[in-house]
Parts: sequence; structure tokens; C-alpha cells
Amino acid sequence: MRPAKMTSRERIFAAVTMKELPDQLPVTPLLMTRGIREGGVRVDEVLLDGEAMAKAKIKAHQKFGGDVVIAGTDLFTPVENLGAVLDYLPYAQPSLVKHPAPTKEIFYRLKDNYLSKGFDPEKGRLRAIQEEIRTFVREGWKNTHALATPVGGPITTAQLVTGTDEFFTYLAEDPDYAKEIIELCLDVCKNICRMMFEAGIDVCNILDPFCSCDILPPGMYREFGLPYQQRLFAYIKEIGGIGFTHTCTFTQPIWSDIASNGSFNFNGDMYPGANHAKHAIGDRLSLMGTLSPYSTLTHGTPGDVAREVKKLAVEVGYNGGFVCMPGCDIDWTVPEENMRALIDTCAAIKYPIDIEALGDLNNVYLAGHPKHPGMRKISTDDDQRVIMGIKKTRDKKTPEEEVYCNLADAIMEYDGDKVVEWTQKGLELGLTPQQIIFDGLSLGMKMVGDLYERNERFITDMLKSARTMDRAMPILVPLLEASGLKDGKKETVVMGLVRGNTQDIGKNLVVLMLKANGFNVVDLGKNVNPEEFLKAAEENNAVAIGISVMTNSSVAYAEKTVKMLREKGQGDKYLVMTGGAAMNEELAQKIGLRYGSDANAAVSLVREHIAATA
Repeated sequence: MRPAKMTSRERIFAAVTMKELPDQLPVTPLLMTRGIREGGVRVDEVLLDGEAMAKAKIKAHQKFGGDVVIAGTDLFTPVENLGAVLDYLPYAQPSLVKHPAPTKEIFYRLKDNYLSKGFDPEKGRLRAIQEEIRTFVREGWKNTHALATPVGGPITTAQLVTGTDEFFTYLAEDPDYAKEIIELCLDVCKNICRMMFEAGIDVCNILDPFCSCDILPPGMYREFGLPYQQRLFAYIKEIGGIGFTHTCTFTQPIWSDIASNGSFNFNGDMYPGANHAKHAIGDRLSLMGTLSPYSTLTHGTPGDVAREVKKLAVEVGYNGGFVCMPGCDIDWTVPEENMRALIDTCAAIKYPIDIEALGDLNNVYLAGHPKHPGMRKISTDDDQRVIMGIKKTRDKKTPEEEVYCNLADAIMEYDGDKVVEWTQKGLELGLTPQQIIFDGLSLGMKMVGDLYERNERFITDMLKSARTMDRAMPILVPLLEASGLKDGKKETVVMGLVRGNTQDIGKNLVVLMLKANGFNVVDLGKNVNPEEFLKAAEENNAVAIGISVMTNSSVAYAEKTVKMLREKGQGDKYLVMTGGAAMNEELAQKIGLRYGSDANAAVSLVREHIAATA
């Protein structure tokens, strides 16, 4: 029997609590920054005006529909409350430009001040978001819709307090100090959640992307992420609220842990596929996601959007416990017709779902599936040296090949003593420092990078490999300098995360791999303007500029960089390469950039450019 017609609020709570089937497929269109823009105002002009934010988003919901109304726009409220400096952008989420405590000395001053004065509800945008929630309540939206707000999670906030690279170092070398930072951030998160529930919110969605297995090994998540999530969700339950968990990209190894953290719902990319998550933990908590926000919602057709929504309904939402949602915040460049296709398709799918009526979906794939159009090609797929090295084939080798293989193995095994031993053996054999670096050590880094792309190693493993490679540098660098050879000179690459972006982990991996391959890297960090790329390239006599682009709204800044180079008559002076979630081969080619699908590809692009211009 078909469920009776429900309000959006009833529909969402039916799906989230899994106590009954909803009447139709619930949908959260993520009208946050996009919602503000649809309301006819700029994001940066209203982030401190809660009533204006609410009224803009109300206009967006009246235009498109959807079952959830979201207050706030991002995960930065806890770290902003602790003193982070943000750049408020016209049509996108804010971008973090200054961490509040990049050193221990600064952190302990921050901590002492926090403990002595207590949580300050006036710092940042918290009062504005409270007013936004209260406006939704006054306007009657809580009567008909579920109200939610994003809050950065404890460990994600902690790495934003210090900076990503610094926090990785603390996790590896000073875990007790890392836990001090997380503990402080947990207290801030608790206070922010309390403020939101006091204002009338239904759900705090705890955004903890740093817990992704693309970033932390499962063991680290269980030590530094999960316990603090459990305490936060226990607190939310204690004060009568509802908590959701959001973690991006590859999470399969920790699905059971997420299901035990005390939240009602898990949302994110759910690689290798939301259907797999449904089978693994869908009986323990509800799922929300995960329409591809870039390849499908931004770059696809309305038909592509409708088919992917139907596939999600069939594979993930067939027996309830599911809310359809884009994988992350949607961009202002998403075509209006695609927004309507998302919301209207969900509204047309009624429970119990008539799967046959949805048509032939055999050639439609969910995000995370190897055949999904959004999946990046791994750059080393056809590299026989990498393939054979990982397999550790023991075919007969020349003495030189034996050195290269053992150096690569040492990098893979994080064995610094072995690196030193085989570096010295290589020199005794007559190999040049360049051969040892590029044919041995760099091969090992390339192999680790390949395994990372296949979800078989973690970022922490790549950092350990880089430190292992560093053990050879005191031996090799003086020889390179003494040789005076041209190819002993370090060429310079300028790297940065373009304006409007904050998630810099991918950019940091490219920097790591470039350095490991012997390049000098000028890392401009986050939120970099086109003018800054050009100035740094000129001042450092760079051979290449690398632009990481994580959101569609920031593609315009990458395009502007190319345009400015051409206007200066320097269109061919540098290799200008790009990568990131919002980039692909076709788009990069269209605006005059070289595309690299991963960190290994970036290294190859720079090497090819240098060889071509030699």
C-alpha cells in the first residue's frame, strides 16, 4: 500500500529514522551558497546577516523545491570561532586564508585564553546563523520542512587550526599534542551545536572530511576521529538534537565505525559506491547522497541527472532509509535545468518503488564505480615499470637495475637505512646522482602514489615515503652541486590552490611528489589569485605553474591566469597545468591548460615540458 502524502518534514524523518517508508524519494538539493545567489544577493554581502540569508534561501526553495532547508554554508564556523581568518567570496563558500594556531606557542596561548574566558558565541558568524534559523522558524518553514546546518567536525577543525601539513606532523610525531588540539575543537563543536539547537535547528550535520580514508588510515581514524565523534553525537543526543555525519571520498574501510559513532545518518561520496554502503551498514543508519556534483550535476544533461537519481533510487533507496543529495555543496554554475531534474525526478519516484517503471538503467553507474564518467584515470595505469615494481617481479636484472629496484623497494617499505645503503652502492657502481634519484627513488615514490590512487595506501604513507627518500639527500645533493652539471640544477614549479578553494590536500600531494622528484617548489598555499601565480612564476624563474581547482566557481580564476599570460605575451613561457575535483581533460583543454589526473601525472607533465623546451 502506498504511503499517504507526506510533508517534506515527515518525508525526511521517515527516511532518516527508518521507522516507515516515505511517500516519495526525499531530496536535499543543498541550497546553501547557491540558495543565497538564487535569492538575488551576493554571498559575501549577507554571511553576517542571518535574516537576509534566510530570505534569499526561501526564494530558492520556492523556485526549486526540496525537502530540507539548510542554514549556514560551510564547515568553517568552529575554526572561525577560534580565530581563523576567512575570505568571504561573492558566490561560493568562504575560503580559509589564515590558520589560528600554526605553531605550538600560538596554540597554547589560544587554549589558555579559551579556558580562562570560555566559549565566545559572538566570534564569527554564529549569531548570524542563529538568526537565519529563527527566521526560517518564524516564516513557518519548520512546520513543513526539516531544518539542518553544517558544523565542522572535531579533527577536521583541528587540522584547520594548525594547517594540514603541520597537523600531519603532529599526528605522526606528537600524537598527544594532536589530541589536545582535537579536544579543544570538540568543545567548540559542542557549543556551536548547542547554539544551533537552541535557535530551532533539527539536525547538525557534522562535516568531518579529514576522516576520509583518502587522508587517514583506518587505525588513525579510530584513534583520532571516531572517539571524538562519538562524544559529540552523545552530547547532541543528550541535549535533544539529531546528528548526521559527512565524510568525503573513500570511506569503505570505516563504514562499520561510522555506523557506531552515534549519528542518525551518513552522507558523503561513499566510494566505492553508495550501493555498497547500503549493503554494509544501511540497516544500521540511514544514508544520504550521492549524486555526482561535478560530472553529472554540473557538466551532465538533465537526462544524465534523472538517470543517476533513478539508479540511486534502485540501488540505495529501494527499501527506504535514503535521502538523495549531491555529493557536496553545489556550485552556482550548475544549470537550472539540472537542478530541476534532480528535484523533480525525486518527487516522481514513489514508494514502494516500481523499479521496472524507471526504465533500463544497466548502463548508468553510481559515483565511485570505475565506469562512472566522473572517475579519473590513474596516470600510471600503463606504466610497466610501476606495475612490475609493485608486483616485485624478480626477473634477472643488471646491477644497475638491481640498485633501482632496491631503492624503490626501500621507499615502499619506509626503510631509510636501506635507502642509504643502496644509494651508496649505486654511487660505487658508477651511477650518477640523477640516475639514483630519477630511476630509483622517484620510481618508489611513483609506486606509492599509484597505490594511493587505488586506495591501497594513505596520505600518511606518502609522507613516510617522502621522509624515507630524504635520507638519501645529504649524500646526493653535495654531489649534484659539485658536478656543476645543468641537469643538476633544480627547476622551479609554482603551485597553489586557486581563489575560492580551501581543501588543499590534493595540492599538497602534488607538491610532495614534485619535491620528491627533484624539483624546487614555490607553494603559494590556498586562495591564490591569478596575479599571485604570475608574480611568483616571474620572480622565481619558474618552468611551470600548477593550479589546483576544487570548485566549479573557481574555474574562472584558472581561465583568467591563462588569459593574463597571453595578454603579457607569455602564453608559451610556462607550462600551466591543472587538476582537482572540478577539472577534467576536456575543460582544461578548452581554457588552455594541461590536465593532470593525479600527482604522478603532474610530475610527468613537468618533465615532458622541460624535455620539449631543452
